[in-house]
Amino acid sequence: MTENERRLNELLAELHDAYLEASEDMSDTVVKDVASTRLQVVDLIEEYANKDNTISRSRVNTLLRDLEAVERDIRDVTESALIGAMEDSADIAYSDAFTAFQKALGLSADFVLTAKVAESEILSGLNGRKPTPRNIAEYLAQRTGPDGLTLSNRVWQFAGDQRAEMGNVLRRGIIRGDTTTKMVREIREVYDTEAWKARRLAITEANTAYRTAIGYTAEKSKFVSALRLIPGVHQSEKCVSVSQQNRHGLGAGIFLPGDADIYNIHPYCTAYTQYILSEEVR
Repeated sequence: MTENERRLNELLAELHDAYLEASEDMSDTVVKDVASTRLQVVDLIEEYANKDNTISRSRVNTLLRDLEAVERDIRDVTESALIGAMEDSADIAYSDAFTAFQKALGLSADFVLTAKVAESEILSGLNGRKPTPRNIAEYLAQRTGPDGLTLSNRVWQFAGDQRAEMGNVLRRGIIRGDTTTKMVREIREVYDTEAWKARRLAITEANTAYRTAIGYTAEKSKFVSALRLIPGVHQSEKCVSVSQQNRHGLGAGIFLPGDADIYNIHPYCTAYTQYILSEEVR
């Protein structure tokens, strides 16, 4: 590693560490947005309550059907919050890359946002749109991931699981003759228990957006020839395995910016990339 590369990548590592803190805040926001839909379930329970604060068994199926509206709101709120987190992550990634180029090498990377997307391997699906953070977020949301799912598919699964858990709580509570107060308390516990799924979704999608924007900057920069994959703080077995590959004969862990799979290796991935500079700036 040359001195220029060392300075550049030390700064990128520092900025990435700061980003990880920001991504935790983003995941907190997603969890809070999802939690806001709990009030609709509480209102629904109160609407169905008898004077003795129980719900008649004869109304259980109708109540469970009405949970469909809550599930739709969970989907809408979650997807909107995730795309917002992805947009913010791509924006931070651009800022980090530009800052690193400027501070470490005295070079500008502002040209990236005006590059021709049609020539990009990473963002070819943008179909001529500018590679703005919002467009990157929307593109990644529509793209099929390594799990064979789009963002909407993952959100539907998440919302469906949450609705199923709430349905089980309400069905049991009504059959047992529990008070609505107890059911409301147990619904809150469902939201608390399921929060890890929302947090995992947020971290996964936001980090993918960050890495993709970093990679796009490398792809469009005449200063970068390749990327070195760093497994990240969790040192997951899958990331370590990928980082040991010599895919292009350039050395273990050395990839080209167009190797889009390294930007989304697995859920909750914290891997990141370093830049390998081209000869003119090494």
